[in-house]
Amino acid sequence: MPMATENRQPTPLSPLKRLVVRHPVAAFLVMLYAIAWTVFLPVILQARGLLALPVDLSEGIAFDAVTSLASILGVALPAFIVTAATGGKAGMRELLHRCLRWRVGIVWYLAALFGLLAVMVLVGSVLSDPAPLEVLTERWSLIFTLFLPEVLFPFLFIQIFEEAGWTGFMQHTLQERRGPLVASILVAPAFVVQHLPILLMDAGVGLTSLIIVGALVIVAVFFRVVVMWLYNGSGRSVLVVALFHSAYNSAWGTGDQKFTGELIPGPAATLIPIGVVAVVAVVVAAFTRGRLSYEPERVSQRAATARS
Repeated sequence: MPMATENRQPTPLSPLKRLVVRHPVAAFLVMLYAIAWTVFLPVILQARGLLALPVDLSEGIAFDAVTSLASILGVALPAFIVTAATGGKAGMRELLHRCLRWRVGIVWYLAALFGLLAVMVLVGSVLSDPAPLEVLTERWSLIFTLFLPEVLFPFLFIQIFEEAGWTGFMQHTLQERRGPLVASILVAPAFVVQHLPILLMDAGVGLTSLIIVGALVIVAVFFRVVVMWLYNGSGRSVLVVALFHSAYNSAWGTGDQKFTGELIPGPAATLIPIGVVAVVAVVVAAFTRGRLSYEPERVSQRAATARS
């Protein structure tokens, strides 16, 4: 006689998991700030003279190591934790697939790595003296001795993990709900706030810091728009986005990056890359009518499968 099978009811979710499932982006940001800021706390305390350590955490390899740890634990890890809660193993596999999607057109890699540099050199050659194009022609070895190391090392140890969270999870999630342009605008201030400990360490607390943060949010909007366009256009590849992020940091001359300073003198070394990204963001937003190469999830998956 066949045994009666029981109708198993799904295991009820805990209150915390229900909250995460209901508000995935908010849960991601809470975990991100809690972990990332905690990782940077020793750097801030040391810079304020409140913590004595044998190594200066605000300089060189030590600072890069702290930044990498904050990116891995504070940005990538929360993205996967929230994805596991909302999408289970299938969702985690899809996020990992987006993070490691490398089979995209070579044009996207070239655009991410050299696109900003090329436009920056051309614009700088019109505005600066000596012309960056002449400097680069005479000192072409800088591409290999400065530019590529400044891009590739942070790309491997920092930007891949940052963009796994910011683009692969947050912008991806928001654009499915609110569209790519709104997603880019919403992510920009949250992205800047992640770096708040570093900003406060350099500028302290006050009106100056508020002005800097406000200006960086505006810059970040243009940056995240270009990121969204690259992400969608490349078939949702976090690798392409991370490569552009690292190239952008090098072009902007943030941190210890020195390549741009070798080509363009003075404040123009910072203003030209920002201006170029702002113009590109406006152009792609206008020409794509705010779609930023976005396709619905199922269509995008079929296109990625066809390319592979």
